[in-house]
Amino acid sequence: MPRNILLSVMVWILEVVLVTALVSDQWLKTVERTEARLVVDYFGAHKDLEIRASARYWFNHLFVETGVRAQIHHYFIPTEQERQQSYGFEDFGRDTVFAFIESRLIVLWDSVYQMMHRGFLLLAWWPFLAVAGVPFAVDGLVRRKIKQSNFDYTSPLAHRYSFYAILGTIYVLLLGLTLPFPVPPQAMPAGCIAIALALSIYFAHTQKRI
Repeated sequence: MPRNILLSVMVWILEVVLVTALVSDQWLKTVERTEARLVVDYFGAHKDLEIRASARYWFNHLFVETGVRAQIHHYFIPTEQERQQSYGFEDFGRDTVFAFIESRLIVLWDSVYQMMHRGFLLLAWWPFLAVAGVPFAVDGLVRRKIKQSNFDYTSPLAHRYSFYAILGTIYVLLLGLTLPFPVPPQAMPAGCIAIALALSIYFAHTQKRI
């Protein structure tokens, strides 16, 4: 299990690196506009503005107001004063290397904002997760009680793989936070249903004696 978690984290980091290195800022803007239209069509303009306001507030609070974004930019991109103090290298990489690095930083921060926006979009579905998850969990517990009374078989295989299904669905949803493609708002309710079904199976096939 620890090795699987490490592999999952490495896959996520690789995705972030590839997005930062290969995706253009114009493409991310197109993705953002497409997702905004999908959210407005599904939730309405008011909810879209609410989600955007939350994402923008926390992005500014965590990265802009703390100076993190400015410090990272300054770490990679020299200021004009630093250029003038570098005699003979005042214009070195201005329109090549540093221009490319600056474009990658723009993509990085746009990706971070997009990830936070998608995160708040996922949080908007938590009541649906509760409504969907509780009945399925109760159903699984009731079926487990029935199995205890009539000595029906509980499958360790179903128990184990339903747990993996829950973790896998959560991981796919988290992985979707950084995808460089439009993610429809219906992805979360689909994930909620998958988690609820797996939760029911997990409880139904839990050992009769714990």
